[in-house]
Amino acid sequence: MNFFKSCPLVTGVVVFSIFISAVTFVAKGSIYAAYSEGYDPAEQPLFVVMIKGISGGVMPWKIFDKESVMAAKEEDMGDAAAILADISGNDISGNDVSGNDVASEEITFKEVTDDYFADALFLGDSRTVGLSEYCEGLDEQAMFYAKVSLSIHSVLENDFLKDEEGKKMTVEEALEKDEPYGKIYIMLGLNELGTGTTETFVAKYAEVLARIRELQPDAIIYIQSIMHVTENKSSNDKIFTNERINERNEALSHLANNVDIFYLDMNEAVDDENGNLLEELSTDDIHLKASSYERWHQYLLKHAIVKD
Repeated sequence: MNFFKSCPLVTGVVVFSIFISAVTFVAKGSIYAAYSEGYDPAEQPLFVVMIKGISGGVMPWKIFDKESVMAAKEEDMGDAAAILADISGNDISGNDVSGNDVASEEITFKEVTDDYFADALFLGDSRTVGLSEYCEGLDEQAMFYAKVSLSIHSVLENDFLKDEEGKKMTVEEALEKDEPYGKIYIMLGLNELGTGTTETFVAKYAEVLARIRELQPDAIIYIQSIMHVTENKSSNDKIFTNERINERNEALSHLANNVDIFYLDMNEAVDDENGNLLEELSTDDIHLKASSYERWHQYLLKHAIVKD
């Protein structure tokens, strides 16, 4: 206390930092939602989101203006709708991404064997890392581009891969060089639950799908739903809630066209009767434990699209 009394400048800086961080925390879900995309609290202080917003002309006091908050949400929804309309209304390498009338038709999944995944790629975060590590049947057949903390905002640009010479490269660069994949499985969304809105999330997801479609025009793309957390986690956490996950999964399901992009509800394989991740399948209430990944594997084997 004596230190702070003798150093009022330091005290002022600390108090100011706490204040703007608090304001940013409140505003990042409304007026600064668009500026919080890709924000990583482990790498940057929270007030960086506010600074980005101010540089874009969005002042913090607008949080008290209801019209500004509503306008921000409507803009997010408009951006998502515009992207979806654009990629569904234009033929991308011979395939639409969404918005097809066929999407309403019933899907017929078939059961396959592990060799189905010989030309498959899995993109994802820590959960997909676990699938690679603990599911030998898939790991021996498929390619995995997975990384802990990966998000929809960083999946194409993060240079966590290495080429044959050991040089770092991004997923986007790898997809340009790789042989054509027959199937691409995506599971992302867990790390984004605390940032942005459902609208900004699905808009970015649609962008990523469109780019993947450009780079891999003949692949069947599977959007795997965000897996739930346990009831204990969902009830005691403000960010990782199944209500929030359900909202984003609902939005993701509309990106499927049931022609060459399909939605897989992975929670059918791991949920209890109340729609929560089964407690016995996880050790941390979020991730599957090693022995639980076989449920995921078996679900994929029974939910495959086989083209004639």
